[in-house]
Amino acid sequence: MRMNLSENAQMAIKTLRENKMRSFLTVLGVVIGITALLSVVSILVGVYGNVNDYLSDYGAETLFIFRFDPGIHGRLTPEERTRKPLTLEDAEAIGELCPAVRAVTVSLYPRIVETEGPPRSPVTARYLSKEVAGIDYYGTLPATEEVFNSRPRIGRFFSESENAHRADVAVIGSDIAKKLYPDMDPLGKPIMVGGVTYEVIGVLEPRKGGFVKDQSADRGVMVPYRSYHKHIPQDDEHFVGDQLHRPSGWRRRRNEYHADVRDPAHARNRRTQSARRAPPRCHLAIPHRSNCAYRRRWRHRRIARRRHQLDHPSCSA
Repeated sequence: MRMNLSENAQMAIKTLRENKMRSFLTVLGVVIGITALLSVVSILVGVYGNVNDYLSDYGAETLFIFRFDPGIHGRLTPEERTRKPLTLEDAEAIGELCPAVRAVTVSLYPRIVETEGPPRSPVTARYLSKEVAGIDYYGTLPATEEVFNSRPRIGRFFSESENAHRADVAVIGSDIAKKLYPDMDPLGKPIMVGGVTYEVIGVLEPRKGGFVKDQSADRGVMVPYRSYHKHIPQDDEHFVGDQLHRPSGWRRRRNEYHADVRDPAHARNRRTQSARRAPPRCHLAIPHRSNCAYRRRWRHRRIARRRHQLDHPSCSA
């Protein structure tokens, strides 16, 4: 027998009135469960968005090269201690010999070594009476603007000419600009870093990301590579960054590279000939021995058939 809808509603209301505490606890449990689920989902979505912003700020085609593995390290192993630092020539070789690399840059830092003595004191930036300690101070190439997407918010990045002439100019992070020049335009103002005075020519945009963010970029002072080496010649720790081509462009350049290998004037062939006195590298299809024997028999049969046609014209007709 089918019950009426109104009777079902009356029974439900009567049950809730008779068991108020149980009904309250049931509703409370449902509310707590839904709230916890929504909170966890919101946190995960926020972290996912921050990670995406952080990675997209550098670019999906950015490649980092260093002599140590990334992450937090304890004491270096004997094998890691014997590794030689990367050099500027290594970065130039990567840009020249890797067809998938569109742009390459290198940053110069103090040597990362384990010593028994006191660690190196943190670098300080000063302007008049204001001071910021613990900054990230390094020399780099003008290609850093493209490779690491280091776009100035105001001003400009230093040029190849300024790097070649060892100009004392600097591009600073947004946090340093706020602390040293809170109520003024920092462009053209001096900044003293490590006892050297530079002229501020640009201020970088703040890096994206909240939970995951490169704090050192906003507290960094970048100077031309040769200017840094002029003032601190003993630092030789190089950090290489590469900007790769898009997949379509990378495949196109790879095909062009391998297609030109057949050319004797190709760079790889020139190196091979000069080093080994060998002919240019090319991929030739060498027939199998059985295939060669078959071709000889077929050639002899064709010659014999032609001679028979010339000696007996009536047969060919």
